[in-house]
Amino acid sequence: MMTGKCPKCAAIINFDLCEYMPKSMPLCDACEIIQAKTWAKGEKIRIWENLYKMQMPKSYASSDPERIKPQFVTALDWTARKHHGGLGLIGKTGSGKSCAVSCLVFALGQSFLWWSGTEARDAAIEAATADKDREGANRRWQRAMSVPVLVLDDISQGRMTEAWSSKLFDLLETRRGENLPTFWTSQINLGDIRAKIIKQNGGDSAQADAIARRLAQHSLILTHE
Repeated sequence: MMTGKCPKCAAIINFDLCEYMPKSMPLCDACEIIQAKTWAKGEKIRIWENLYKMQMPKSYASSDPERIKPQFVTALDWTARKHHGGLGLIGKTGSGKSCAVSCLVFALGQSFLWWSGTEARDAAIEAATADKDREGANRRWQRAMSVPVLVLDDISQGRMTEAWSSKLFDLLETRRGENLPTFWTSQINLGDIRAKIIKQNGGDSAQADAIARRLAQHSLILTHE
């Protein structure tokens, strides 16, 4: 048994000499606990960074918060406690909507699913009509309903058909009922989204109103003119 000073905090400790590392001084118990927690935290961060890069579209995987446009900077202040419905960013192409959302997703460190508006529509239709891998298609759609954070990037993309607007309402309603936030971006405002749905879903204004409300309720909405 040897006596020496902890190389981290200089506390006096007793330790067994290791014949393979005769000049190595171990840490005291308290410093070992701190070191273990630091390593665990670092490993958790590395795992999250790898997962984020795998699931985020490549064009946004390296988004830098310093590149967020002033109109969207407050998106990083989003919390589920204040806006449990989610986040909506409205602006023209190139206004930095997706950059802001990707930075927020990274900062939250929660499991997420990122779909463009057309990807979401195609996934919904596939889940309802697929002849092959119907089970897999249903799993993908169910994940959208239950994932901690869902991103619908450019939700106004594509045609808002009767089938898609119905599935979109179900998706938003299910997530709202489970207090799961939905982050969305759009090149047109909510009024125009509503008008587009009415025009393309057979004139069902009640459904269009319901979708617009669920996109807006309890959500942080930011607009870049």
